[in-house]
Amino acid sequence: MLKEVENGQSERQTPTSRQILPSNTIQFVELFDLYALDLNRSAQPRTHMFQLRQLKIFVAAMETLSFTKAAKQVHLSQPSVTEQIRALEESVGQALFVRQNNRLQPTPAAERLAIRARELLARADDAFREVRENVGDSGGTIRVAAPQTLCTSVLVPQLLRFAGMHPGTQVAVQEKNSMATAQAVLDGTADLGLVHGWPENDADLRVEAIARDMPVVVMPPGHPLCQAADIKADALAAFPLVVTMEGCRYRTYLEAVLQEAPAQPRIRGVAESVPALIQMVSAGLGVSILPRMAMDPALTTAGVQWRPLSTAGAGLPICLLILHRTPTRQVAAFIEMIRLAAAGSDEPMAAIDMQHGTGRVAIADQEADGIRDIAASADSAHG
Repeated sequence: MLKEVENGQSERQTPTSRQILPSNTIQFVELFDLYALDLNRSAQPRTHMFQLRQLKIFVAAMETLSFTKAAKQVHLSQPSVTEQIRALEESVGQALFVRQNNRLQPTPAAERLAIRARELLARADDAFREVRENVGDSGGTIRVAAPQTLCTSVLVPQLLRFAGMHPGTQVAVQEKNSMATAQAVLDGTADLGLVHGWPENDADLRVEAIARDMPVVVMPPGHPLCQAADIKADALAAFPLVVTMEGCRYRTYLEAVLQEAPAQPRIRGVAESVPALIQMVSAGLGVSILPRMAMDPALTTAGVQWRPLSTAGAGLPICLLILHRTPTRQVAAFIEMIRLAAAGSDEPMAAIDMQHGTGRVAIADQEADGIRDIAASADSAHG
């Protein structure tokens, strides 16, 4: 780039870092400036900007409410984390945390900053991914979040195959409950998520039902119901039931399925997780109902058996969660592999894209039962 000087000669001007950035990255930097200015609007004029590194540390502290735990999460020492948080507080001109009973308590300023920080980190990640895509880099890391049951039944079995097809790409599996999975996708800390049932409405979240999962009755070996090839809901009334905790997505699904029965089984035991539920069933405490893909194949050798439950419903959707943006080539390839794996596990299901922002649902195959609405109303640490 050239500029005219006073003697009429041309002088070459070195381009600034912002002038050589891709357009999306320039837009991100400008947003970064605006967000920092917004946070400082009521404070003294700032002398320096905060850094993405500080925002990552800050978000870790918000998630853990502990500088010590945040330090482990970002792989720094605890004094370094404390120093970075103090520098960030100086930048925004306000306190972000107060200590209360050996626990960090976020201030209102921290709550506001957390929303912006997560958005900025996600935009920064997008910018770097775009640059890597433009130079044809086939490496990188795909971050996938899902509950433990779907990690075991859907994600993990596909990792070796994907690694063979994309040797330069790593897949980081994050085991989270359904609500945390959706939040990870929204925050940009996961590229995609997989959940049983419908997540809560969010305009930024694209939800695609890639398969439906049918219910099964889980029982100990030798149980009278083992002789049946297909079990009806009313047959369960004679046997005690083991369930997950109230608010769990699988508990809500079980209750929806049992609405078809004229009499409700007696609940004998409540488990905090699916593995604990399986152990209780194996011990003979009762039978239970789970989506088929919540059953780890290894569990069939751990003292339980399962049989299909005959139901008038269409099953519990397995939903893929991504943001409304174009994924990278590697993420798109992984998504396609998961679609095929999930659809092959049971009856295929037409794709459904939930347009949460308008309060409407555009679907290609409307489900006849009411399980979708019931299952969307609850969440838990294990589904």
